[in-house]
Amino acid sequence: MAEDIDIPSAVAKYGAPAEHYRHNLDAGSVGLSGVLMQSVAQISPTLGLFYTIAFNTGQAGIAAPLTYLVAFALCLALAVTIGGLARNLPSAGGFYTYVSDALGPRPGFVTGWLYAVMVGLVPGSLAAFTGAVLHDELSTKYNIGIPWWVYALAMMALVLWVAYRGIVISTRFMIVMGAFEIAVGVALALSGVIHPGPGGVTLRGFLPSSITSTSGFFLAVVLSIFAFTGFESAATIGEESRDPHRIIPRAIVGSVAAIGVFYTLCAWGLQVGWGVNNLTALANSPTAPAFVLSQRLWSAGWIFVLVALVNSGISVCIACTTSSTRTLYGMSRTGALPAILGHVHPKHRTPSRAVVMQVAATVAILVLVGIPMGPYNLFNMFGVAGTFTYILIFILTNVAAFRFFRTRKRDEFNVFAHALFPVVTTGSLIAIGYYSIHPLPAWPVWFGPIITVIYLGVGLVFLGANLRPGRRDWMARAGELPDVA
Repeated sequence: MAEDIDIPSAVAKYGAPAEHYRHNLDAGSVGLSGVLMQSVAQISPTLGLFYTIAFNTGQAGIAAPLTYLVAFALCLALAVTIGGLARNLPSAGGFYTYVSDALGPRPGFVTGWLYAVMVGLVPGSLAAFTGAVLHDELSTKYNIGIPWWVYALAMMALVLWVAYRGIVISTRFMIVMGAFEIAVGVALALSGVIHPGPGGVTLRGFLPSSITSTSGFFLAVVLSIFAFTGFESAATIGEESRDPHRIIPRAIVGSVAAIGVFYTLCAWGLQVGWGVNNLTALANSPTAPAFVLSQRLWSAGWIFVLVALVNSGISVCIACTTSSTRTLYGMSRTGALPAILGHVHPKHRTPSRAVVMQVAATVAILVLVGIPMGPYNLFNMFGVAGTFTYILIFILTNVAAFRFFRTRKRDEFNVFAHALFPVVTTGSLIAIGYYSIHPLPAWPVWFGPIITVIYLGVGLVFLGANLRPGRRDWMARAGELPDVA
């Protein structure tokens, strides 16, 4: 019978040095396709495109496809930086391990905590948003009046089952659902090019000369950068992948490359299909432009777009649950967080208790906050909170990458990948933060940055407790690696 192990307790009890303990996740069970889809699913491509194209068109006009292309280049630079750390430091702890190794256990703890909590709570708002879209469309088209929160709770029940049962089930689920949503997005864009609206087929959307407002274009790039977040999540399943030193960096960079092409070409196809002579209507459409366009081009086949969006919502919830619980597990086994989060199911080889606790927290937010506040307000508020949390995480990671390769891996140091790229992307991240609150958004969206402060404050309380005399053993183990191939 397999032994049910809590790694932090075992290490503490037997005094085993952290560099010698073996992880007990399902090692070597996921190949490149599964790791790649972990990142792609957390990016949530159809949700990311279909719900940013209207705003980007309003800000950049016909040059909206170019905003995704510029954001693609900036995110690719960030992915190269993070991919270098993942190649050298494969660990479920992800950012916790990277920053702890390069900058020390204190900033490492803060970074890991912020990522685990922020990504862990996102599924509540994402399920609420997806449930609301499903309710609105089915109610309008078919008079099906099931409340949004019923759909959302059903999604979270599915997420719990998939995440609890194992990484192989999770990645297979995401591969199938991710492939479907990408196929639908590409098909809709191609349909738009084959059956263009007023203005016909044009490539002006890719020309810098089409930019009519520099400030509007830059603001659209800022939003597009946030639409790429999630590519980093492949790092958190490094211990469960085959040859993590090789495939994790490929998945991180590859997911950005794949989604960059998807966003850019599909944004162009959606604009062309809508009609480049009527983009003001696209920007001001009260309904997601993808629904409007699919109903015109596909008639009853528009339902495939709805299914793709629901798939995207479920997949991103599974991916976020996976990356959050692996980070909590990675921190727990070093003693930085309670041992219960390091518990691994003896059969499914998942951090099962962390999964249950994380899903319970998201459901609590969905019910206690989402129902009285409304699903769209919940989604927007936690989206802004996620924006600011990501900014802190990525900036700390940029600093860690520079120091790691400048001091630990001098033979691998590259002035572009480890100095120029971090500086450029850090500047872009600061710009994202500025434009996210300037002008100050309406309630409850403006509360988003305060949620980030709450995340940080709670993390500092835990850190303070970990720094008390007799509680500092974790600091020596924070940046150490598990035994991976």
